[in-house]
Amino acid sequence: MHFSLFFLIMNLAPLTSHAASSPITKHQQSSFLHSTVKPKRKHSRLEGDSWGNLEGNKSSRNASRKRTKPSNLSSPQQSSGNTNQPQTFRPKTGLSNMCAPLDGPVGAPPLPVLTTKDPSIVERWLEDNVNSDGSYTMLGFDQESIAKPPWMPERTSLPDGPATLQLSTPTSCIIIQLSRCGDGSALYAPEIVRRVINNPKIIKVGVGIDDDALELYRWSKKSFESAPGKSVDEHQQSQLWEMTSRFDIGCILGVPNNKRSGIRELAQKILGVEINKSKKLSMSNWGNRHLTPEQISYAARDAWVSAAVVERLQQSNNGIFRAESLMEMEFMKSQRSMDDMDARAKARKAAKLNLKEILEGQMKDVEGNGKEKEERICMLRNLLEFYRPDQPPAFREDALDFPLL
Repeated sequence: MHFSLFFLIMNLAPLTSHAASSPITKHQQSSFLHSTVKPKRKHSRLEGDSWGNLEGNKSSRNASRKRTKPSNLSSPQQSSGNTNQPQTFRPKTGLSNMCAPLDGPVGAPPLPVLTTKDPSIVERWLEDNVNSDGSYTMLGFDQESIAKPPWMPERTSLPDGPATLQLSTPTSCIIIQLSRCGDGSALYAPEIVRRVINNPKIIKVGVGIDDDALELYRWSKKSFESAPGKSVDEHQQSQLWEMTSRFDIGCILGVPNNKRSGIRELAQKILGVEINKSKKLSMSNWGNRHLTPEQISYAARDAWVSAAVVERLQQSNNGIFRAESLMEMEFMKSQRSMDDMDARAKARKAAKLNLKEILEGQMKDVEGNGKEKEERICMLRNLLEFYRPDQPPAFREDALDFPLL
């Protein structure tokens, strides 16, 4: 029996970041997506606050020291002895997957993806993909929530808020199953993930990322407020998920009137790939213990597109799109706090509901539309405009120094 179990474990697909650059003749046109894997960076064992402000976290340092010894979380690379090759990664509480290549005029190679809820596995991935020298890191970001439409009453008891959170580089992605952590509230979510989200040195890149950030913030705030005998006091306020350094690439194409581009359009026009944006998949149950291959690919590729787009932008115009340049731009310096965004969103929602009630009242009673009501309508419309969400940053026309596909 022990021999059978060992044979089963050894046949699990290992997570190897170099798999994304394996030879695929069809996709060799895309040099920026087929870059060779860089040697694994040397890390400072999480000392300093390069990605988590963990200098005082003894448990993290102890965990890092343990990794210098053989453990059941990793095994030697079965290769020709090249020290630059990444180590095979077989986490006990994570599953390694390989997303299929993407079709399109350029196409993209397979993408290694790790799904887990284990903080130590998340930490390991971050060590491999986030700069440890205090410099900026840019990660593709996305999240999925469990849809609860009226026709699915069986989902009523499932956790609210984000079910999965995805972080990605152009060659590797991790899906963190937040809804599988305890009761699915922020109280049980991995602390290391919150520190990454709140760290200004890690630039989170996505489309509509302010909406995702606001959902994370409200989810964490509700978790504290709903805990027995707890409220969001001054200490707990510092434990909320307040995403910093948000880079929304929705207006990067410079479309007329700053109309936002979706992730699918960006994938097509900048990367030359086709991604699956199935409504059925987006409405699927993201709280399942084992996500399907289709769910994994759907979630991972959204975050991956953002990371790959940024890499493409940096290769064409690094002067504008390198992390240090972006952080000096006004849209980064003037980003609203989560508390301010939350208050503005609530005020806008209240004004919108009030306006709707008045307009419906006008439709039912034409005689009741006097001067006072018109002034009220005008005021509410002004409030809607004042509390409008901030637009993604727009760049000059020549910022994209490459032809769109």
